[in-house]
Amino acid sequence: MIWINERQIAGDTMTQEMICSKARMIYENLKKNVAGHSTAEAEEEFKGSRGWIEKFKRRSGIHNVIRHGEGASANKEESEKFAREFQEWTIIHGYKPEQVFNCVKTGLFWKQMPKRTFITKEEKCMPGYKLMKDRKTLLFCANASGDLKIKPMLVYHSETPRSFKKENVCKPMLSVYWKSNTKAWVTRSIFTEWIMEVSGPTVKKYLREENLPETAVLLLDNAPGHPRGLEENLEAAFNFIKMKFFPATPHLFCNPWINKSYQTLRNCVQNTCSKDVLMQLHLPV
Repeated sequence: MIWINERQIAGDTMTQEMICSKARMIYENLKKNVAGHSTAEAEEEFKGSRGWIEKFKRRSGIHNVIRHGEGASANKEESEKFAREFQEWTIIHGYKPEQVFNCVKTGLFWKQMPKRTFITKEEKCMPGYKLMKDRKTLLFCANASGDLKIKPMLVYHSETPRSFKKENVCKPMLSVYWKSNTKAWVTRSIFTEWIMEVSGPTVKKYLREENLPETAVLLLDNAPGHPRGLEENLEAAFNFIKMKFFPATPHLFCNPWINKSYQTLRNCVQNTCSKDVLMQLHLPV
């Protein structure tokens, strides 16, 4: 169990075969240190079989899980090092929390219903349904002090959905900055447009209203939509925005936006969908 705990803390993947192999190695080392233990007896005593691993799992309580998202490759030590270095950098350059911004993006399968459901005790199972994979990408941005939340960006595969035409929706009046491409991804050109049309003007206005120096830093992860060197594409009016990038994989640990924003968005979507479903069923919310 000590070895398993060490591997888990290090973020390593462990399979059933790896655990059995490690157990056999430990047994071989113990066997060498025990006097009077014959080779024939050793072969009969322990083989690390499937029966052994099943009993070991019941005794120890270990269980198999699926590794999700970027956390599987996140490195906590590197993240903590980056956090310390970035904090020192902001102090040296005189950045206040109000001038430090971070943006994150997430995919939203907005038509997808939950996979699990409650059924009566008389029933043993419930038929499934085809999963809807209609995807949107959302991008959120705010400063470290939390008093400025920039208008989010939403990227969809349709420039003008049928519902927009039916309801005469005016996209500039939406609470999100609406963009589109065939795969609903945040591309370099779309991200640059968001900086120059939404984020940049909003940040500049905020800094002037708060009597802060007209300079800001934007923290980004490493993604094709906003690669290093993106500052060169910005117009001169927005060269007050400096960009810093998280390490290649470990930004989950040093970026509180990741877990908090995703959880908040997920809760809002689930609550809204639940109310809509109940209304369709004519049930009280």
